[in-house]
Amino acid sequence: MASEDVQVSGKDLALLIGCRPSYIVELKKKGRLVCAEDGKGYLRDASLALYGQTQDPSYSAVAARHAQARGASLAGAGVGDTTDAGADGDEVDADGDAESGEGATAPATPDAKRKAKALADKAEIDAKAAARDYEVSMGKLLDAGQVEHELAEAATAIRVELERMADTLAPQLAAT
Repeated sequence: MASEDVQVSGKDLALLIGCRPSYIVELKKKGRLVCAEDGKGYLRDASLALYGQTQDPSYSAVAARHAQARGASLAGAGVGDTTDAGADGDEVDADGDAESGEGATAPATPDAKRKAKALADKAEIDAKAAARDYEVSMGKLLDAGQVEHELAEAATAIRVELERMADTLAPQLAAT
């Protein structure tokens, strides 16, 4: 049947994509693979198509560099460079650090760098907002307006008591 897809194991899918089998588990958690109905394996064509659609184009230069470094062993396995190209770039960047120490190369598209910076800025702002919400919930952080109001009330109370002190002490001092 044309509608049925071939079921492959995670190891076989890793060979098709050109990555380690452990990366297949990460792709599954991210929802970038199509699991078989019985839950034991993956649908090959559907998984490869979904994997290709969800690749980030900004990492294609990193993927190409890693594919070039692997070169001969990958070509000997009969795996095409196009499906392999995104695997290593995504794998390296999914961990958040590059393997070669050079850092990430320039993005493939002009907007990719701006998009990556915007995403990083948004993540930083979200983290700061979460930290602020936590501090508020723990009672360690108060609203500035509320603090100013309380301080103004305390200062007024102290001023009133100091002004009354003269009226209270004057008769007592006169009696002595």
